[in-house]
This record gives sequence, C-alpha cells and structure tokens, in this order.
Amino acid sequence: MKSFTEMKVYPKNWETLKSTGKKIWEIQYTFINNKGIEYPRRIKGMNHIKDHSERVIETKKIMEDETFLLSRGWNPITEEFEEITDTIELIHGKIPFLQSLDMALKTFDITEGSAGDMKNSLIHIFKYSVKLKLHLKDIQDVTKGDIKQLLITMSMDGHSNYRINKTRTHLSKFFAFFTELDIFEVNFIEGIKRLEHTPKVKKIIRTDNDWEKFHKLQTIHPRLHRFAIIFFYSGSRIEEMLGVTKDDVDLEKGIFYIMLKKGGKHIRTMRAINMNAYDLWQQVMYETGSGQYLFSHNMKTGSNRLHRQSAYKLWKKYAAKVDLHVTLYSLKYAFLNQVSKMLGLQKAQELAGHTTDRTTKIYAIDYKEHQVERNKNIDIKIG
Repeated sequence: MKSFTEMKVYPKNWETLKSTGKKIWEIQYTFINNKGIEYPRRIKGMNHIKDHSERVIETKKIMEDETFLLSRGWNPITEEFEEITDTIELIHGKIPFLQSLDMALKTFDITEGSAGDMKNSLIHIFKYSVKLKLHLKDIQDVTKGDIKQLLITMSMDGHSNYRINKTRTHLSKFFAFFTELDIFEVNFIEGIKRLEHTPKVKKIIRTDNDWEKFHKLQTIHPRLHRFAIIFFYSGSRIEEMLGVTKDDVDLEKGIFYIMLKKGGKHIRTMRAINMNAYDLWQQVMYETGSGQYLFSHNMKTGSNRLHRQSAYKLWKKYAAKVDLHVTLYSLKYAFLNQVSKMLGLQKAQELAGHTTDRTTKIYAIDYKEHQVERNKNIDIKIG
C-alpha cells in the first residue's frame, strides 16, 4: 500500500522563533510506494520569503498542497498520479483536475516524442494549478477563466509565448477528450486566443561551405553520411526512416513505405525514392538481409531498430568533427527549404506530409525571399 509519513519542518521551532528566519527551512517526510520502497523527501520552497510570519504561512500552504496531492495518488518520484484502489479506473467529472489530466494522457495513442512534449507541458500545468488552487477543483468545475488565468500567470512568470501556446494546445487536446466523455459540452480551450509568436529561423545547411563540411562526413563515417543523404531526400521523420526494413522497399518501382503516425493512427504510407539518392538505396539494400532494418546500430543494417536518440547522438558526435553545427533533423528543413524555393510551398507541404502550410512555412526559410525576387521580374507591358 502506497503511503507517506507525517511531514515535519526543520528547524523544530520554525513556528515560534523568529530568528529561525535566518536559517534554511525544509519540510521532510518519507514517501512509500506500492512496492514498499521508501523515498526520503525534502522541500525547501519557502526560503525565498524573509518575513517570518509570511514564511510560516507559506510553509503550511506547501504542506497542505503536498498532502492533498499525495492523498489523491500523486507519486512525487515518477511525477504521476497512480491508482490508489482498483475502483479508480474511469475518468469522470468528479476526478480532481490534475489527476484527470494524468489519466487522460495514459489513454492517448501518440508518439513517444508527442508524449514527452505533453508531459513537459504538464509540469507547467501542475505548478501553476497549485499556485492558483486549481488542483483543489474537480475537472467538471474547471472553467475557461481558470485556464486563461493559468496561462496569464505563466506569462507573468516570464514564459515565452511559444511555451504558453504549446501549453494551450496540449490543454485543448485534453479538453477535447473530456468533451467526448460528456464532462463538458464544448471544448472551451478553443475560445482562448493564441498569443502572437514569431518562430525562430531554423538553423540549416544553406551555404556551399556548410555542404562541403557535410560531405567531409563521407571520409570519417560513410554510413552516417549515406543515411543523412537518404534522409535528406526522403521528406520523412527520423523515427520513420529508422523503422524501414528491406521488405518496405521496392527499388523497381522507386518507392518505400513508412509507418506514419498522425492523429493517434498508424498509417502505412508510400514515399518516393528520389533519383539523387537511388544509388545509395541500392547500396544499402544490397547489404540488408530479409526483414532487417536498413539503418540499425552505427547506421549498419541489422535486426534491432535504432532509437532516434542514438541517431541524434551519433550525428552530433561526427558533425562536430567536421565543424558542422546543425541537427540531424535539420536536414529535413534544408530539403523542404530547397523544394519550396524551386517548386513552391504546396509541393514542400505535400512531401513533408503537413496538413497545413503553417508548419511548412517555418522550414521554408528562403521561400519568401525567392518570391520577392521573382516578383521583380514579372514582365507585363502597359497598354
């Protein structure tokens, strides 16, 4: 049975002796998980307050909030809510706000990267919910005004418009789910406006000098260089390319298949083998056995799927050796940038598999500049 010991504050005379305000206070307790493992916990979130009486009030508030969360199944080690009994299985209107978010996330069929993004947003949502006492509300009692206040508080704390918009987007996904459960009639998060945000210009390979550095990879890690070129022309994501096996490729037809995950669904999707990378596809197919992945450990063929983080680390290590300071994923941006410049934004959007051109425009760095140059040469005579 998961439990926690009584919370104690040190120094012991923290409530009565004003001189303790010069010392570091901490709340101590032990958290015991459902396997009986004990985890000592220390909380020092009150020490920024210098006034003794105000620090006492804040300390009591922290203990109250921590006790509330723990009693509702909060695991401070995993930073997730867990079931206290077998009876808590379904999400309903009387589930506490934060617990309902945690339970909902576990039902979402999303990629590992998307889940990581949402968990990151939950860290902020949890923090500001406790600040605003929203964690005391059941999910059915949370209002649009509550969420707006949460986002405003994030802004006042210095979070970027990008982070606030990201948090809003993730909250909208949660509340769309709650709407499907009839907890709400409408997803009122969509009634909260996004903040103005200008995306940063992506750092990509654009100059001849950078491409020269890129091709130096061929001498120090030819398989990584080969993968990078194939990935560049693929228009796909890293994890999609790492999932390609020999059986997914038809050289005669010039196509390969990826498992595209969009909106919680896995869709086997056809992609074209670009003519500029065809010879490299032939090479890697010759080296690959039936059922094997084309790009496994160290970018060799193999039976074990390579994790994308391993691919990122491999790229970072060898790109640094040739003084190339762009990410592996930025090769996709570089490709879309060139496609949009040559063939237009719509073609780049199609190749990237983006549902709207809003995302594509972030990558199409040279597109607007090229359009302006083209407009200079519109040859229309007057009269």
